[in-house]
Amino acid sequence: MSAVLKLLLLATVILLVSAQEWKNYWSLPDSYRTHIDKALHDANGKLGGPYHVAYESLLPNLKITDDDFYVNVRLMVTTCRKDEQKGFGHRDECVTQKSKTPWIDCVVCKPKNGEELIDCVRQVDAKNRADIRKKCSGYRHGSTTLPSI
Repeated sequence: MSAVLKLLLLATVILLVSAQEWKNYWSLPDSYRTHIDKALHDANGKLGGPYHVAYESLLPNLKITDDDFYVNVRLMVTTCRKDEQKGFGHRDECVTQKSKTPWIDCVVCKPKNGEELIDCVRQVDAKNRADIRKKCSGYRHGSTTLPSI
């Protein structure tokens, strides 16, 4: 295959992958959902009051390798009540955001040779968490990385 054709194919793949919004929890690869589930558990434990916190979308700078990972996810407080029987994971029936509730910004990461970090806060407070989040190797405020599948 010629170099020009390979380059064109690579550009097409990059555009298709970067256009993917990952709005549907079940359309995500298992490797993503593993880390999103950790964020859901953390956020449901400390945010949302009596209401279930659910997946909304992935945010930029996703990075998953054998050595480390960085997943930044936006969650929302839903109109569903928390239910210990159903757990803190994704619930298909809980997709409507409760009115007048803030987005929740969660980072789940493991720096190379480091401890796993899960940090979930209201999205408006995320910028105040830069000192904590910069421990993560994927934390690059304002840049983007292609998703790894």
